Amino acid sequence: MNLGLSLACGLLTATGFGTADFVAKLSTNRVGFLRTALFMQAIGGFFVLPFALTDAPRLLINPWTTLFAIFLGVDNAVATLVLYKGFEVGRLSVVSPIASTAPVVAILLAIAFLGETVTQGRLVGITLVFIGIILVSVQSAQGDVSKHIAKGTGYAICFMLFGGFLLFGLKPVSIVLGVFLPVLIMRWVGIPVLAVPFLATRSKRSSAGAFRLITAIAFFDTFANVAYTLGVSTGTVTIVATLGGMFSAVTVLLAWVILKERLSRHQIIGFVAIVIGVAALGLFG
Repeated sequence: MNLGLSLACGLLTATGFGTADFVAKLSTNRVGFLRTALFMQAIGGFFVLPFALTDAPRLLINPWTTLFAIFLGVDNAVATLVLYKGFEVGRLSVVSPIASTAPVVAILLAIAFLGETVTQGRLVGITLVFIGIILVSVQSAQGDVSKHIAKGTGYAICFMLFGGFLLFGLKPVSIVLGVFLPVLIMRWVGIPVLAVPFLATRSKRSSAGAFRLITAIAFFDTFANVAYTLGVSTGTVTIVATLGGMFSAVTVLLAWVILKERLSRHQIIGFVAIVIGVAALGLFG
């Protein structure tokens, strides 16, 4: 395992996802979560298409892995949908930290099915992450905007489950299909999956500047997926996924600076616990 590459890919994953999620919050407020999710998938496919074409013959050689990659594409579409819905109805500084705990699910699956081990340091990290989830969720149920924040919390927890399975599944898929093909499959599969609710629902009209926002989301999200897939193809899910899970720190930092969002004292403690827990999982990997 190339530890240096794993660490670098994990940090790049966090930067990409964190930036994409921050811009997604702006886009969902303008044009809705369905339009943002659908067109992000469509545009993102063009960024990775030229690199994926060279690996295309692997699809026919490995049909079962290809089918599993398609299933991961459906999982990714659902995960994107619930995350962006959470951004639309909740606070970014609450939804993002909870969503960033998806690596916990990936780690548990990697331990069960990929033979990765758990050290005492990893147990400490997992414990801190769960404590952070509880603190953030409890605080989100209080105050004048409790209904909206509670909705955002529920969607974030759904993303934790779907996103965690995706982070786990990309490991075996990337080993067989390479770095770029799995990302392209996720994008292409996500288009018809997200098109169904988009066409069935009366969505918001286009807003000035929305295309630029969605293009930025597509770029950063695709970049993060490629970085993550590259990392797990040569390293462990535990290291890359947990470092990638620190995307919440990037998102919330941008929210504090630009959107002027503020956290209550208990939410700050919960967020700090999540960040420390995710960092510990990576450091003790």
